[in-house]
Amino acid sequence: MIDTATSKNGVAIRLTEERWDHITDEHGEMAGLHLEVLEAISDPIRVVAGGEGELLAVRELELGKYVVVVYRELGDDGFVITAFLTRRIKSLEMKKTAMAIANIEEYLKLLPTLTRSPSKLLWSSYDTEADTLYINFKKPSQATDSEITDDDVIIRYENGEVVGLTILHASTR
Repeated sequence: MIDTATSKNGVAIRLTEERWDHITDEHGEMAGLHLEVLEAISDPIRVVAGGEGELLAVRELELGKYVVVVYRELGDDGFVITAFLTRRIKSLEMKKTAMAIANIEEYLKLLPTLTRSPSKLLWSSYDTEADTLYINFKKPSQATDSEITDDDVIIRYENGEVVGLTILHASTR
């Protein structure tokens, strides 16, 4: 299965079954929101530029709750990287946020080790195609909220507790 949605720039954005499975495995709260992800790409309320050329399409699902789809456009073709839910829309509007984790830099220093390590010191998985590292502090985790930082790190919360990180551009950090 490959679904596509046309972005605001007129680019066909692919959402493959493999990518959808990966999103729902790492962001369990996205299960059942396949069509909403496609709609966010084709009819967003806002598109925000990411730090490394990716785009973030934002669409309101219900009052105060948004789906954010991270995708990349490559000429006349593109693909979905990940997607998440958030109520913290201001972090996207300003692309600045107060960190819920004491010091995200400590976690970013772990990236070279985690992306090369065959053992999982934390629950983690690295997606080579999307260059995205998923770190979970709890399994299973069902995030009830998420936010993206200026450093393109998606912080996932479950009832106010940080349960995971999704780190975009992992290999370039």
